[in-house]
Amino acid sequence: MSTKDLSHSVPPSSSRPSVTAKLINGGVAGLVGVTCVFPIDLAKTRLQNQHGKDIYKGMIDCLMKTARADGFLGMYRGAAVNLTLVTPEKAIKLAANDFFRQLLMEDGMQRNLKMEMLAGCGAGICQVVVTCPMEMLKIQLQDAGRLGEAYPNSTWD
Repeated sequence: MSTKDLSHSVPPSSSRPSVTAKLINGGVAGLVGVTCVFPIDLAKTRLQNQHGKDIYKGMIDCLMKTARADGFLGMYRGAAVNLTLVTPEKAIKLAANDFFRQLLMEDGMQRNLKMEMLAGCGAGICQVVVTCPMEMLKIQLQDAGRLGEAYPNSTWD
């Protein structure tokens, strides 16, 4: 068997991670990813939603103003939604990818690139169904802080 054949062979079922291990791995990966990237995502959302008001001059300015106004944790406004829902989202993506890969195996041992891509597409569709409503809520929570900074003396009823 050549090296090329080994790179595409499926490990025996006894050496595959369990569903529980996949769920835990997906959850931890998602939590670490959200924690590391969320301030940048917050700045991106606020910069996109300025609507010509030039509240921020750039990403660094946005993060500095947010930290001054709301403290360090202010850069994580809206992160609770992601942190709460990222575990099932990543778990669904990993489990769906594994399901589709198993479903699309040609001879029980080998996969081809087209089938791998199709499995990834199926997993992505499953993930989007879960992620889209969560993303909308996250953006609304992130933008709430910008609105408070733009109108500091107004009262919201």
